[in-house]
Formats: sequence, structure tokens, C-alpha cells
Amino acid sequence: MKRKYIFHSTCYDKELLRKQSIVLNDNGIDYRVVIKESKAHARAPLSGFFESEIQVYEDDFEKADQLLREVIEKYT
Repeated sequence: MKRKYIFHSTCYDKELLRKQSIVLNDNGIDYRVVIKESKAHARAPLSGFFESEIQVYEDDFEKADQLLREVIEKYT
């Protein structure tokens, strides 16, 4: 049976994503990250962007929501 993941949040900062991943891993939360990224060009190094979506397994969503909200409030 396919697992159902629910969208939780979008992250535009790689460092914040790393901190969120550490918190989720330490607490045994089942999640996945979908990364949408555009590579920067040599002539325009600021032309690239980073965007990621955190999706949490439906059974772990309530616990993950509380943990991720704390991390987001602390570091943004």
C-alpha cells in the first residue's frame, strides 16, 4: 500500500531545511523532501533559486507540525 504524505511547508533556505531535517530525524518522523532548484548560470550567479517542500506521513503529522513550527519560529 502506498503511503500518504501531507504537505507541511515550503522552505527557501538550505540551512533551515537542514535544521528541520535534523529535528525530524531525531524524533523518528517519517517525511520526504521535494527539492525544486534552478542552477545558477556562470554569467549571472544570483539567477538560481532554491525551494523545497516538506511532506510528512499522515500518522506523524501532528507531532511533526509541532516540532517544525518551533524550529521555524526560532530561526526565522
